[in-house]
Amino acid sequence: MNKLLLSLLLACIATVAGCGDREQYTAHRAERSKPKMEVGANVVSVRRAPYPNLDILPDGRLRVDDIEIPLDDGQRELLRTSFVKLQILRQNTLTESTAPADASGRTIPLDVPAGQTPFPPDLAERISEFKQYSEALANPRALR
Repeated sequence: MNKLLLSLLLACIATVAGCGDREQYTAHRAERSKPKMEVGANVVSVRRAPYPNLDILPDGRLRVDDIEIPLDDGQRELLRTSFVKLQILRQNTLTESTAPADASGRTIPLDVPAGQTPFPPDLAERISEFKQYSEALANPRALR
């Protein structure tokens, strides 16, 4: 009986000890659910729940949940220029020695130098699809 009680007690202690990182997990989930802009090699994805995802392609095209949005030449040039700026920032972030060595993370924060902005401040006025995404545009991340 003592051995059974002792083994049951040890099993309970091991279970409780294994669940100790709840705060870290909660912080991780909160970070993942934040609105963000992910800069990949071939696409810039702007994500903000519950709104649809916006994808900016290298040639300046804009897709909303895989549906291409018609843009005029000025809007397309604006997105193309912003895409190039973000790609340069991504490459600089990924090649810097200050980039985290831990490769387990899918994205790392993209540092935009002071005084530089990849998008103009009036982006939502020029392209109405960006109206609800200002918080996501303020959180750029580089995809590894």
